[in-house]
Amino acid sequence: MTEPVEQRAPSLLEAQSRGGDIAEGGFTYQEAVTLAQLPRWLADDSFTELVREAMGDVEARFFVPGRGFMLELVEAKNHTLPPAKFWGEIARFRSLDQGCPGAYRRFSLVAPGLSPTLRPVADGLRRIRDPQRFYGDGPITDQSYHDWLAVVARAGHDEAEARFLFERVDIDDDFAALEKYGEGVFRQALTAQLPGYQDLSDRVLRDMHSHLATLLRSRRNQPIARRELEATLRDRIATPQRPAERPVILHTAASDDTTAGVRFEWAEFFGGHGRDYPPAGQWDARLLGELEETRRWIQRHRGMRRIALTGERRLSAALAIGAVFSAVAGFAIEIHHRGLIWATDAYPTAATPPYPLKSSEPTGRGAHLVISIGILREIATEVEGVLPGLGLSGMPMLRLAGHEPVVSPDQANVLAGQIKAKIALALACAGSTQVDLFFAGPSPLALFLGHRLNAIAPVQCYEWTGPGRYVPTCRLFTPTVRPGGA
Repeated sequence: MTEPVEQRAPSLLEAQSRGGDIAEGGFTYQEAVTLAQLPRWLADDSFTELVREAMGDVEARFFVPGRGFMLELVEAKNHTLPPAKFWGEIARFRSLDQGCPGAYRRFSLVAPGLSPTLRPVADGLRRIRDPQRFYGDGPITDQSYHDWLAVVARAGHDEAEARFLFERVDIDDDFAALEKYGEGVFRQALTAQLPGYQDLSDRVLRDMHSHLATLLRSRRNQPIARRELEATLRDRIATPQRPAERPVILHTAASDDTTAGVRFEWAEFFGGHGRDYPPAGQWDARLLGELEETRRWIQRHRGMRRIALTGERRLSAALAIGAVFSAVAGFAIEIHHRGLIWATDAYPTAATPPYPLKSSEPTGRGAHLVISIGILREIATEVEGVLPGLGLSGMPMLRLAGHEPVVSPDQANVLAGQIKAKIALALACAGSTQVDLFFAGPSPLALFLGHRLNAIAPVQCYEWTGPGRYVPTCRLFTPTVRPGGA
């Protein structure tokens, strides 16, 4: 009987990983492939760094909130691939994936061409995968995938290999002239992926390509950080012509969309139609934990403290994002609202209209200060009704209300400042050590308020789930050591 072969983790010292140390051939092509891929990676806000000649020809590392980092691996072959070589590379990808579970999100195989016998596999993969989103789940997609399995079977390979190819591997055999025209391919990719570079002269673009190639050659088998790559690009541009640096895009996903960048998979924190939210502890451990992990990653790996926030989120999440990426930490946040960009650093001017905020000051003292904020909708009476069920009976309560819309980001900053000042005064009068915050109003105002609410007290947030019902969500400004370090 044959002894089972033990599945061992991949190693940087195994033969497949040391190809770059053993043979110098093909490096020009590999550099050209790396430079052609680089603009796509730089356009992805989660891209952090790359390394050449480690576990594969090129690997790029991407930050994923809650998971740390995931990798993309690119193998570049400067010759037409025969079937044995092609399937050998796929087997290598699968071995890496099995040996490092969850480490790789994508594999790419790049070559100037494929053997004619491999064309049905590559063409079939492209034909069923590219329009998949258009057709969605249904009979066309099911039958197409069934036919794809038959194509792979005719090539002598099984369903597991076909599934791995379909889900995890990109095949790019359109690089026949890359060594000769690599600079042009790079320039086309750069201006397509990063529109801020579109107006640069040919001389500057050629200079960028040359200096990036020099950087890649000098750092084989050593990581190259995104910030180094971006600095190499920007240093080639005269200061007056440099495009503005892009903010870091954070996307809060309430559904399974395909938006790229730094994504927070927060469908459960959106609550769905029934507004069924996770327990408060999960808001703290996961939602706040992922935000704080992301803040540390930005501070360490990105030379930018400006954030563009996209996607959907509930009010508690908006408060939490503002609190974690706070003004005192040096961050500014942009959000689209009413067709315009509202930025947290849109400061009030003499032309900013005041906001008429009504308040009913708390009486008595207590460990918890209950705060109800209703903008365009009064919630104080409803909040009073839920306090006994939340263990807050008899606690002092600050009632804040506004009956006019917030018309601009600078007015939102005025109102956030008013609210913070009233909370600080009420805390001092009531002797409270915690705020219990019930908020109803526009999401940008929640974001702006969280952004400036620091240095007051821990804030327990609540989310409305239906008439007369609120549930606790995240607890802000609590000095808790959370797992993860990006």
